[in-house]
Amino acid sequence: MFTTADFTIFEDPTLAGRLGKIRTLLDPKFVIAGQTLADQLAAEGLPTQTVHLAKHLRRHKNPPPDTWLALATSTRGYKMQPHIEVGLWDDRLFVWLALLQESKATGVKFDLARLGAQADSLPTQFELSGDHTQKAVLPLDATNFAKLSQRYATTQKGELLIGQTYLATDPLFAAPDELWADIQRRVGMLAPLYAGLLDA
Repeated sequence: MFTTADFTIFEDPTLAGRLGKIRTLLDPKFVIAGQTLADQLAAEGLPTQTVHLAKHLRRHKNPPPDTWLALATSTRGYKMQPHIEVGLWDDRLFVWLALLQESKATGVKFDLARLGAQADSLPTQFELSGDHTQKAVLPLDATNFAKLSQRYATTQKGELLIGQTYLATDPLFAAPDELWADIQRRVGMLAPLYAGLLDA
């Protein structure tokens, strides 16, 4: 599915060139990956998911530094609700269960204590992020979860992402089938957390 060759799209310095490569080289993979993951989540009892591809419609000058697919229950969009993201920066692939700041506009209060208890059962190699527009991650542990969940709950721009990143140097990229299996396995482990957020 995903290989180190996918990162070469970010070597194109032009907006039109990079967007063209995203559309022709990466989006077809995202469509297949997204539908496969949607079917996996459905088999695990989650509601029907819609696959959304990043459109980069607000980009008029600078090429996008990353691109992604998102799985969400809404057919109209994904940022205002919990969702699963799979995407690439120029040097890493990411898999996130995401609560973005836009989800606060719905007025839904998510049970972050329950989410934290569920996250505590995940393997230690999982990671956290408080900003989907940045590469930086933190190890998933109780201290970091408490800090980011507090920020999500109390600040306008707070976000909460739980998942995993794979650096382009990861040996798994030399075995795409194994990498894809690991992505599916991690989405499966995130599925109960995702389901809990959808029950809010």
